[in-house]
Amino acid sequence: MTSVLLLWALDLGPAGHLWGVHNLAVGDLLQLRGWRSLLALAEGSALAACGLVMQSLFRNPLVDASLLGVSQAAALGLALGLVVGWPVAMQHLLAAGCAFIVLTLLMGLMRQFRYAGLGLVLLLGLALNALLGAGLQLMLAWMPASALQGVMGFLQGSFAQAGGQDVLVVWGSTLVMVLAIYHYRRQLDLMLLGSEAARTAGVDSEQLQAVFILLSAVVVAILVRYAGVIGFVGMMAPALVRWRLSGGHGVWLPWSLWVGASMALLADILARTLVAPAELPVGVVSSLLGAPVFILMLFSLRWQRT
Repeated sequence: MTSVLLLWALDLGPAGHLWGVHNLAVGDLLQLRGWRSLLALAEGSALAACGLVMQSLFRNPLVDASLLGVSQAAALGLALGLVVGWPVAMQHLLAAGCAFIVLTLLMGLMRQFRYAGLGLVLLLGLALNALLGAGLQLMLAWMPASALQGVMGFLQGSFAQAGGQDVLVVWGSTLVMVLAIYHYRRQLDLMLLGSEAARTAGVDSEQLQAVFILLSAVVVAILVRYAGVIGFVGMMAPALVRWRLSGGHGVWLPWSLWVGASMALLADILARTLVAPAELPVGVVSSLLGAPVFILMLFSLRWQRT
């Protein structure tokens, strides 16, 4: 399926099919569509990996970086760095720091209210989303009008500016996250039973949480920096896989990567073609695709518990 989507992404775009374009432009179109398609595959894989980890740490199949406010925190850090005029490296650190603070806060709140139900995590994430969204709008209001339109479009999700360096950085961060999940796959399986049960089985749950909170914050900051905020992919891919397959993280990880990459690439194809020659933000398309799935899974989980 992914290979078919990749061929479709390379062939189709606002400029038309490759076979219908003048030969001199074919190479340029392939390069443009190729980089953004590779970035979409990397972004979808990384979002799925981050979503899989967060769902295990929070023991909730309906969370991801965007729903918990982590992506918005990273976007807020980037916007703050742009307003202050800091160099790119400092913007990355600020984005990762904001995402780390939000993840740490959510984990602390979950420990405090662990008997109140896992739905509380989702409610806390939605509250943080609203708060961080308001802060982001304030940051955007301070930006010059000349830069506002480009930044707004980027933060809503876009692969249009993809280049070779972007693809390498995002694929590199994806590889680090994937290797970490695979290395700690058995410990993450035990974490699904709860921190206390995992600790009884010999897992240092606090250290494991710290490792993946820090790693997730860095990866999410990189993803937001190079492609903006793309919602629901990180929730849908691992949730659908875990819904249909059993076997633990060793089984869920490769399937989640495949589903996440396919979803992000499909969202990019639709963003480029639905209103061509204009282009929709990828984050808008992924939300349109993901929101109905989110509602369906929410009701499905409710039916299973009644």
